[in-house]
Amino acid sequence: MDHTLYLTADERKLFTVLSDSLKEGWVIEEEHLTYADNPRHRTMRMQLMHLHDPKMQEVLAQAQAKAGDDQGLAALMLHTDLSDVSDGDLAELFFVLGPGPLGALIPQLLRGVSADEHIDDIASLALIRHTLLVSMHRS
Repeated sequence: MDHTLYLTADERKLFTVLSDSLKEGWVIEEEHLTYADNPRHRTMRMQLMHLHDPKMQEVLAQAQAKAGDDQGLAALMLHTDLSDVSDGDLAELFFVLGPGPLGALIPQLLRGVSADEHIDDIASLALIRHTLLVSMHRS
């Protein structure tokens, strides 16, 4: 069964250089949607968050200082262990950050792929980004 991977044209180029065994089972759907987020909107979304995990509240405080910096937010996400964070807090975090930081994070992760699990993680982030883009594109 093939699985869909939503990638931009530049991300697709990074994916195509991976080994055939890592690419096996994935169907690339090109991500065409974009959203012009801005620090004011992101800061407003951050102020509306209701996180339960104290660790995530600390991450939110760090994210607020980087509200206008997609690369900085991507780096923060890359260096934060999200493995024990509740699904609810993760959903709020991704909504608040918006698709921009995910778009900055995915190419970094694609450059470091060495196992199928890495592709699974990237596919999850790409699906979240796609869902955010669809919802924000319509609003």
